[in-house]
Amino acid sequence: MKFKHIACILFITLSVTLSAQGTVAHINMEEVINSMPLGAEADAELNRLKQAYQRDFETSYREYQAQFVKFEDEASTLSTEEKEKRKSDLELIERNLAQTQQNIDKQLAEKRELLYAPVKQKAKDLVTKIADNLGFLYVLDSSKDAGLVMAKGKDLMPEVKRALGIN
Repeated sequence: MKFKHIACILFITLSVTLSAQGTVAHINMEEVINSMPLGAEADAELNRLKQAYQRDFETSYREYQAQFVKFEDEASTLSTEEKEKRKSDLELIERNLAQTQQNIDKQLAEKRELLYAPVKQKAKDLVTKIADNLGFLYVLDSSKDAGLVMAKGKDLMPEVKRALGIN
């Protein structure tokens, strides 16, 4: 009796496993997005914005450095009150620079999300369409940080590249 029960459980598990193999595919969504022309456009826009922010930040930082060097050069001739005032001013500028850098990082992250949202949606729609056409019920993301280790299964990347017109 126990043997029949174990055999039945093994049969059901094996049946489910075999039927699932034909319904699951995988794709590297990161590669799909990077392959899309919209992804390249989003990258270019983000890089332009990043460079503009970087130039502005570097200008502010150079101004801070000039004030700091001037303070160090004049420190021996300044009164104690003037030294403290200038130190306080420099510390305020340092805090403002740090805050500016955080704001730049935040704005870049928000812009990245805004630029890539339609790209990700188009990639998802394309992969879903191809998976539906090929009869797959599930598509797993095999990107580097997706947490999936793929040993077997259908890779949809060739079909996606063909749909994008990429060889």
